[in-house]
Amino acid sequence: MGLLYITILSSFLIGSFPTGYILVKKYCGIDIRTKGSGNIGSTNVKRVAGAKIAYITQAVDILKGVIPMLAAMYIANNFNLPVDRNVFLSLTAAAAVLGHNYTPFLMFHGGKGVNTTLGSFIFIAPIPVIVGILLHILLKRVFPIVAVRSIILGVSIAVTAMIMKLPQPVINACIFAAVVMILRHRKNIQELLSKNNK
Repeated sequence: MGLLYITILSSFLIGSFPTGYILVKKYCGIDIRTKGSGNIGSTNVKRVAGAKIAYITQAVDILKGVIPMLAAMYIANNFNLPVDRNVFLSLTAAAAVLGHNYTPFLMFHGGKGVNTTLGSFIFIAPIPVIVGILLHILLKRVFPIVAVRSIILGVSIAVTAMIMKLPQPVINACIFAAVVMILRHRKNIQELLSKNNK
């Protein structure tokens, strides 16, 4: 059980690395939490610090999901675990996303989880993730607001996982990631609803 806990905790801590905050602080001398939407993710980084830093932020945030999952898959393939493989990998993926969204390094003020979700869930739900990415791209003209497409991406991953009847632990993790993504975008949802009601 020790290895299980260490892996999941490590995934959370790797996911917690506040990429956008560190890069914008280093290269622009700005606390990104005080600018734009106040979010530390790549969308707000682009708004505050430009495309180059935003792309770096996006790449690192994806790696924050990839690295823990590669380690978890190695462990799952080479060690006897006290739980089902799908449970272990799903918990590891969810931990990375949770770390990104609620990083303890910034008093639990993190990102919205899109890039880290893609990086971690591509290993346990590859087709749902690809479907989510394609929808995010194809719906750009219909929904120019990134937040809307991000929510659609998260929900589509969970729905596709259910349609494909992936292992239940994977489906549960996809639903968890989608719910957290919606919660992290609730301010955007409230702003859109208030604009539509005017």
